[in-house]
Amino acid sequence: MTDTLARFVDDADVSEWTGLPAHSTMKLGIDHDDAFLFDGALGDPPTSTPWTSLPTRRFTDGLRVWLDDDRAILLEGAMPTADDGSFLGIPDLGPPDAALDFEFGPLLISHGELVYGSRGLAVCVNPRSGVLLALRGFGPTTADDYLRRLRPVSEPEMRRPAGRTP
Repeated sequence: MTDTLARFVDDADVSEWTGLPAHSTMKLGIDHDDAFLFDGALGDPPTSTPWTSLPTRRFTDGLRVWLDDDRAILLEGAMPTADDGSFLGIPDLGPPDAALDFEFGPLLISHGELVYGSRGLAVCVNPRSGVLLALRGFGPTTADDYLRRLRPVSEPEMRRPAGRTP
């Protein structure tokens, strides 16, 4: 695994991230033939795209690797925490190429997804609290291309009336 890829996966550190390296599937230890795959959707319009999970100690809500055939196209880690369990702060990466609204569960966070297309990075944050919510790593591209091909489509949440169980 490359140093920058290891820092993303193990430490949620994107300070030197310049994009998802070629052949990342092998470097991440994913055997496409043996990987348990889930269905998801990327882009606008949404395209059905499989993903698999990787073990992680840093991302409490998991680490997904989105695949196109046997090639990793997006690495997505949610809710990174420090070793002591505290939330991580927003990394200082300079001005983004685009600031998008970010769906975080039932919440819509205005300008909560900062896209650094040329670095192959989207950083999802809560600007009010200063908390890092998720990291998305991909190959360098434009912000428009990220939206069109790579941005994960939020999964609908099941809602039930108060006091009722399924």
